Amino acid sequence: MILFGFPHCGDFSESYQAWSDGLPASMRFHGVELLQTGMSMREVHSDRWEQGLQEACSFVQRHLVPNEEYVFIGHCWGSLLAFEASHRMRGAGLAEPSHLFLSGCSAPHTLRSRSEAGGLQGSDSGCQPMGEYRPPVDLQQLRSRISVFTGNKDEHAMIDQLAEWSRYTSKICDVHVCEGNHAFWQAHAIKWLQVAQTIVEREYVI
Repeated sequence: MILFGFPHCGDFSESYQAWSDGLPASMRFHGVELLQTGMSMREVHSDRWEQGLQEACSFVQRHLVPNEEYVFIGHCWGSLLAFEASHRMRGAGLAEPSHLFLSGCSAPHTLRSRSEAGGLQGSDSGCQPMGEYRPPVDLQQLRSRISVFTGNKDEHAMIDQLAEWSRYTSKICDVHVCEGNHAFWQAHAIKWLQVAQTIVEREYVI
């Protein structure tokens, strides 16, 4: 089983590294590497986002092993990038990820632009799109199971809206709530990553 972690603002390398060092031999982790550094949710309408998405898909394809299952893990805009990359993989005729572990990100059709949310909100200005988010053209449901994580004080991924992710998969979609808000609950990233690891080991690793 291969686990791909998508970058996000903040402690991307630290949060994944501390957890992935302890993975069992049956699970391999790759942090998705992008040339488009410093991206955020505000980039979703830009050429940089499209280039970053292409880079992410190319990275994944280079590290895939024939007939081996894989999963995507993302936080904030990394979740959205993982979601779009899943559609791109299917569009390219490749197997979809078996599971998407998405945290700190509302379902695509519920994403609110900065203007709708009343402008900037504190230091998380990069966690809202500048305008209305345009989801992928291919809107067929994914065959990937989805697990969504949020903090109980996360203003960008409201608990009562996260079940809406179920629209995007023909498989199970479950929601997990952790302590903290959008920016600071990343300090407890290992806790939700370990939940993701437990699900992978239980459902996919023999």
